[in-house]
Amino acid sequence: MGSCDRSYSAKRFSNMQYVYRLHRRTGEVDAVLRRYSEGPYKAIVDIGTADGLMLSFLRQKWGTARIFLGIDLSLALLQAVKTKGIRKIQADALQLPLRSRAADVIITTAVIEHISRPADMLKECARVLRSGGLLILTTPDPFLERLSNALGILKDSGHQQMLKISELNSLLKRIGFKVLEARKFMISPVGFPFERHIEKILRSSRLGFLMANQLIVARLE
Repeated sequence: MGSCDRSYSAKRFSNMQYVYRLHRRTGEVDAVLRRYSEGPYKAIVDIGTADGLMLSFLRQKWGTARIFLGIDLSLALLQAVKTKGIRKIQADALQLPLRSRAADVIITTAVIEHISRPADMLKECARVLRSGGLLILTTPDPFLERLSNALGILKDSGHQQMLKISELNSLLKRIGFKVLEARKFMISPVGFPFERHIEKILRSSRLGFLMANQLIVARLE
């Protein structure tokens, strides 16, 4: 599992694109938690949590959960920001230091593309989730990523495997998940007014391929 250095956390406070991506992904996760809630969540785990800022924001809205746990490979990132009420553990996504059936929700945003064995990571998520637990996953769209690299818009991202929504759906189903939602989002790196409304129109008009990120929501059966 790849990791970022401490400068990544600093950018999430000062760089417009990083600030936007953090808040947009957090907003998507929060909306999913509301849509699929079947009662109070007890344990929410964020794999690839970096500095824990997403969990910190979510804790403000889902404070009834007893455990908010962030896992990341980078100790420097885990220590970059003090986050009240958030537990942080340095660990590899392929070997989660958690007992089986311990989590109600696993969040992993912009992480799976950095993993050398994505299927094994998803199997670990299935092991740690309780029956009926939610997995919320985001990852960049492979085609737009390749296009951005070809045009020189993106530098080397360190991504190892890029998976399409259809590939993720098939993989999750084989592991034992039921996919509840699979869609694209984010048409701008910095955001603009009414973006969610415009994205909804694009999806309904079969122009979803224009969006840069993929969101998958799955429940463990």
